[in-house]
Amino acid sequence: MTVPNALRERTAPIMRNALAPLCLAASLITFFNLAPGELEPTNFKNVLAQCSPLAIVAVGQMVVLVTRGFDISVGSVTALSAVAGALAIRAFGAAGIVAAPLAGLACGLVNGGLIGRLGVQPVIATLGMLSVARGLALLISGDRAVILHDGNPLSGLGYDEVLGVPAAFVLALAFAALLAGFLRRAAAGRRVYMLGSNPAGAEMVGVSRRVTLAWAYGIAGLSAGVAATILVGRAGGGLPTDGQGLELQAIAAAVIGGVSLAGGMGRPWLVLVGALFIESLNNGLTLAGYSQFLQEIILGAVILLAGLADHLIRRAAASQRLKEAIDA
Repeated sequence: MTVPNALRERTAPIMRNALAPLCLAASLITFFNLAPGELEPTNFKNVLAQCSPLAIVAVGQMVVLVTRGFDISVGSVTALSAVAGALAIRAFGAAGIVAAPLAGLACGLVNGGLIGRLGVQPVIATLGMLSVARGLALLISGDRAVILHDGNPLSGLGYDEVLGVPAAFVLALAFAALLAGFLRRAAAGRRVYMLGSNPAGAEMVGVSRRVTLAWAYGIAGLSAGVAATILVGRAGGGLPTDGQGLELQAIAAAVIGGVSLAGGMGRPWLVLVGALFIESLNNGLTLAGYSQFLQEIILGAVILLAGLADHLIRRAAASQRLKEAIDA
């Protein structure tokens, strides 16, 4: 391999991996002038805590994106998990905490079964789950917030700190670390990347598409359930309206974090940085006095630019491979 070829091979990965850190740095520099309060320690800790549910859901979304799928139900699943968790805590005390992650996992496995076993397209399966989960959240809550009047065992997760870092963000880091270890070291995790990189080749060497997609969508649902525990901790109950718009922000955070929409690529740590960028952007715009409507426009533009960046990076990588083939 010649030196120019080696440099070309490295260009696309470097561009992909640098996108989230560059976006975060640009956001912090911009709002250092427009809204200096964003970088104050108290506010920055608040940004870390606020971005934690998004970060956890985005890391889960990363797994299904790696398989060349996506899950647009995670916002509604988060709401259902929050309501289920709050109702379970009311009924069983602190032991009911497990209800939120279990509810999310169940929804994810249903999605995985529909897509992997029955061959339903991801957009149809997860769109259906989006509606079903939101409807269930409204139904079992009676269309109102499920308030924990007798104490909230998750309040520490919502507002406490661990060595000066919000406990919610520590949970997000722990979830990302566990998932990174699973994807890198467990056979089932490596098969997720194999399926996304080359579906036909993966199946030829014995990778079960059905089982792998069940894992992937199950993890996405579980991430929504874990994120719901933070929301219950911060709100003091479960809200059936939680998670609105979370699915789009999670996809944006994942793509900004270097996950390829063509599958096969994704790192949890960079997705966390992508989520932190989105939350810092929202926080900075609020502190700078911009309206909620303008914030939604800017977030939509960020999502579009993230998709465009992914397209350009994939196009550059394809061009590099073509040049290498011609040179060979």
